[in-house]
Amino acid sequence: MKIDHVDYFFEIFEKSSIPKLFSGIEGAEESDTIANPNYDENEIKGLNKIYSVFFIPDYLKPIYSTELFKLKKVDQFFKGYAIFLDGFESADAYVKFRFRSNAKGIRRRIKRLETCFDISYKTYYGNIKQEEYDVFMDCLHEMLVRRFEQRNDVSQTLTQWDRYKEMYFSLINEKKASLFVVLENNVPIVVSLNHHFEKRLFSAISSYDIDYGKFSLGSVEIYKKLDWCLANDHVSYEMGMGDLTYKREWCNHIYNFEHQIIYPQKSIIASFKASLEMMKVSVKEFIFKLAYVKYKEYKSKRKKSDKIEPTFKASAIENIQYNEDYPSVDFTTKEYDFLRNNVFDFLYSSIENVKDVSVVEVPKEEKTYLILGKSKMQKIAF
Repeated sequence: MKIDHVDYFFEIFEKSSIPKLFSGIEGAEESDTIANPNYDENEIKGLNKIYSVFFIPDYLKPIYSTELFKLKKVDQFFKGYAIFLDGFESADAYVKFRFRSNAKGIRRRIKRLETCFDISYKTYYGNIKQEEYDVFMDCLHEMLVRRFEQRNDVSQTLTQWDRYKEMYFSLINEKKASLFVVLENNVPIVVSLNHHFEKRLFSAISSYDIDYGKFSLGSVEIYKKLDWCLANDHVSYEMGMGDLTYKREWCNHIYNFEHQIIYPQKSIIASFKASLEMMKVSVKEFIFKLAYVKYKEYKSKRKKSDKIEPTFKASAIENIQYNEDYPSVDFTTKEYDFLRNNVFDFLYSSIENVKDVSVVEVPKEEKTYLILGKSKMQKIAF
């Protein structure tokens, strides 16, 4: 008897469909039931298979025919993270609830970003032109490359990049996915791809320009996307699996995934094979647990050993004596783009606007520059 393996989370969020075995999905509330429009009971009766269905979130349980099938289940090791939006009118309301006394810090980061730069936000959901799409995807690719080089890590997203780039254009225009972007003077500094399933957003692939690291662009992204979700009647913001600090901080629902083995009710062979499959799944989950603990220990040691000291020395932000004849340099050009991160850090700390900041080179001091704001300055020596 054949065993079909089904990635339930993938089917729902990336394909926006409910596997044909299930008549629907039971949501977090009893009244929150999603019917499967493609369910055919006569077709299901004719199935003679075992279904091994994994990555089932605890708040999106599949509904199957208990007259036709039996169930065995295993709790999976990895946890998932979601934000339930019921009862919140805005991202600000959610931040006040979730972060309490630290809520002002979240809003301050956004205000700081908007004070220092000409910032705009845009969400493409149902209508994007090919030219715009290509520009944003190329920017996202570049951001991911730089981010993972900075982390000295491998991005699984980049290994499948061609598939993703081909896939998302049609999904966005079909309202099965969206693209959210933060723009600085019309240049993308955050790009995020999201899936949508029955008013639920799944944040799938995101990255940002690491030169803006001081501005906590990840928090800015989540805040603005939450506002969009609430304005567009979405019921949850899903972050998927992966135990990351920002997920634990933001999410109000940390859940378990379940692996279900569903098999024909009256078949002895199916019952035997389902028991074997359950044993295999249980062993795999145990191995995952052991391997993950070892992996986290390895990553922690590697992170410490790979820590790179800055290649520059920055003075305190203050008034510095300088000659007005010092030659100016344009940090927005490729020749001097190595200064961008330092300039943006200066903007963050001094709360200056980028239009009011210039950079000059200090003569007779090799690779030494002054960042000049309206009232403050900083010396950077490489």
